[in-house]
Amino acid sequence: MLRALGLSSGPSLDEKQKTSKVLEEAIQIENAFKAMDFVLDDRADEGFELLKDRDAVPISQLAYGVIQFLEATLGFEAQAMKKAHETLSLAENQNYKAKTYAERNKLKTSFVYPVGTEFAVAYAEANLLNALLMLMSESVVEGAKALLKLRRAYHTLDQISQSMEKQNGIANGLHNLSLVDGSTTSLASSATTATSASVSTNGVGGAGGAASGTGVGKFVSVPIPLTEQAKKDAKVIKNLEKLYKLRKSRIDGEHIGNPPISDNLRQNLGFKDKDAATTVNGDSTTVDEAHSDSQGYRVEPSTLDGSTIDEYIHSGVKLCFGILQVVLSLIPSGIGKVLSIVGFKGSRERGLKMVWEAAKERNIHGGIALLALLVFYDGPFQFTDVDFDIPSTLEMKNPELMSNAVSPSSPTTPTPKELSGEKMALERVATIGTSAAEPTLLHPGAKLVATLLHARALFPNSNLWLLQEGRMLASRGRLEEAVELMDSAKRSQMKQVDALLWFDRCMILVFMHNYERAAKDFIELCNINTYSHALYNWFAGACYLEAYRMCVVGLESEGVNQHKKDWYKAQADKYLHKAPTLIGKKKFFSKIPPFEKFIERKYNEIVRVSTASGVPFLDAVGTSLAHELAYFWNGYNRMSEKDLELTLKLLGYSASKVKDPEFDLVDPETKKPYAKVSETEEQAMIRYTLQALSLRRLGQIEKGMDLIQTKVIDLIMDPTQPGKMRKLDENPWLYPTALYERALFSWKCHGVDGLDESMMWLKRSAEFNPDDYELSARVSMKTKAAIDRLDDLSF
Repeated sequence: MLRALGLSSGPSLDEKQKTSKVLEEAIQIENAFKAMDFVLDDRADEGFELLKDRDAVPISQLAYGVIQFLEATLGFEAQAMKKAHETLSLAENQNYKAKTYAERNKLKTSFVYPVGTEFAVAYAEANLLNALLMLMSESVVEGAKALLKLRRAYHTLDQISQSMEKQNGIANGLHNLSLVDGSTTSLASSATTATSASVSTNGVGGAGGAASGTGVGKFVSVPIPLTEQAKKDAKVIKNLEKLYKLRKSRIDGEHIGNPPISDNLRQNLGFKDKDAATTVNGDSTTVDEAHSDSQGYRVEPSTLDGSTIDEYIHSGVKLCFGILQVVLSLIPSGIGKVLSIVGFKGSRERGLKMVWEAAKERNIHGGIALLALLVFYDGPFQFTDVDFDIPSTLEMKNPELMSNAVSPSSPTTPTPKELSGEKMALERVATIGTSAAEPTLLHPGAKLVATLLHARALFPNSNLWLLQEGRMLASRGRLEEAVELMDSAKRSQMKQVDALLWFDRCMILVFMHNYERAAKDFIELCNINTYSHALYNWFAGACYLEAYRMCVVGLESEGVNQHKKDWYKAQADKYLHKAPTLIGKKKFFSKIPPFEKFIERKYNEIVRVSTASGVPFLDAVGTSLAHELAYFWNGYNRMSEKDLELTLKLLGYSASKVKDPEFDLVDPETKKPYAKVSETEEQAMIRYTLQALSLRRLGQIEKGMDLIQTKVIDLIMDPTQPGKMRKLDENPWLYPTALYERALFSWKCHGVDGLDESMMWLKRSAEFNPDDYELSARVSMKTKAAIDRLDDLSF
């Protein structure tokens, strides 16, 4: 195996061979960076072509596995995950052996790290990605193996991360390297022929060493002493020039043949300034920066300083350890306590900061870091609710630091409570995104926009980044623009991206109440993706049912035709009955997907009501199925004011008793409710919870809190046993969800003064048994994130 990898266990390498090995390795990393950038530009075929040497080159095997990991996790298809798992397992073995080989031969490839560190990072990266795949399988055996891999990755990355922090300037990035040792050398070569090129050894890491001769001076940094013989070696000079060209073209963004970034860079999301010309680093622009989405923020261009291998180490550790920290911080508290016993500790703030640092890098680690940030902040499921606008743990532990950030000129240090209040105000400003708002860790705003727009300019062919821009528009309530942008997408080489884009657009159409198109697109999604046809058909039926209800009520919407009422009714009945027949047809690692269990439970509930009351199936449906589903994809935080007002009204369709005209929809002619069956207690609680959320998003916070307290929370709590909660038979997801939302209402109403009350409701939400319902992960992660944010604010 070692021989196949070019790592035979024969005699130790001489200096010439070491020089050759270091240069070859750096070129291999540049080649892998280029291959993965092809993937980020939606040209996976070209990327795979560059990695044909993966059986002999450990870093190529890892790159191949990273690409397969991206494809697998974008599409959640079992076969794709199996292939990625196999490739990453090979990458683990190859990089571990490469690390051993480098250590035995004292093959120094880094300016600042011990021999073999790059292979240790690659080994940890393969373990981490493999573990994430194995955890998704939900198998107990695979889960146990995954924990072992996570442990390996965690301790390796933690050790290297601590080493990074000790190095002067290294924690701030790759590009401030200074000479730390007389044994490290910067190499320079001319653009003349290999035989006549000269090499300079003047210092480390900068543009040290202008080349002699008539050619243009070039430089690369490699941490090896160069003998006089090596300086005249044609192969060495050739590889130096090759490495320089590969590195420069990648950093300049020209390595995969795309136009310069300045040709495509925009300051606004969507098509707002599609005809406006902008410059990347110039002083002039045709767009007013104060009114642009990016607000003048620029992604700082990378430089050629430093070495490729050190860049790989820095960016890899920041990305992998940062993501690992965030993932560990989101794991539900019960599992988190077990992990902490075996040495895992997650810090969401530290993790996010590391991922942000990684996102600055001009390589695959920077690309994946940006994807992770976009999923975290603007994904269809938010891992942290932006309404919990509170100071970070670091700021609370360092009042002077926070005081300077909030009020630099203040002569005294405010109390923690005062600081919390002031910081909340800043977070709210950051949420609004005005030109005066500085980005924060919770609300990165224009900084995240600028980083995404830079990626869109760098990878103009990719639907992956177009999808992220659409999501970002949707998260800002610009739903029409998001759909317009997504409609412009062309077919992708990565079918998983097309499926994601299609599904996200369907969800946005639901938020906009464009139900007919949403339903048709959900049905078409069955031809694009295999994940869960039961879910897609249930969504289609829910949309047709809501369109039918709008026709009955006479509510106007761009996506509903009042003359198609009977057709909508027939289609709703067809697809809501069809969906349950598809449950379990496509299993996820031998498991029925959580939402299919949810659909089965919901369908059986409707059937029981229909049978008991003697009304048709559709008339037995309680709270709007479409609006219930919208909650799970963060719809209420994305709807515009107009959409929220329509939602508030439509949710009243299932009210069977007219008590409050604002919440119960009534036929103006008969003065009777539209519902054909008595609204069950649980269905009423679902409706009132969703109506309360609509009120909160409309700014009517106190009214919303009163509604959820009197109509939901008071019914959940057992009046005979203080602190005890009643059991919900049909809709267990509502239990912890309502308690979580109640906590958020307390926070929005009272701010820091409502800390204890908010924490009480959050802990009650977290106490709900996560094994008792299908959608536990979604609620428990949000709850844990909120608890972690509030935990350090207790005074």
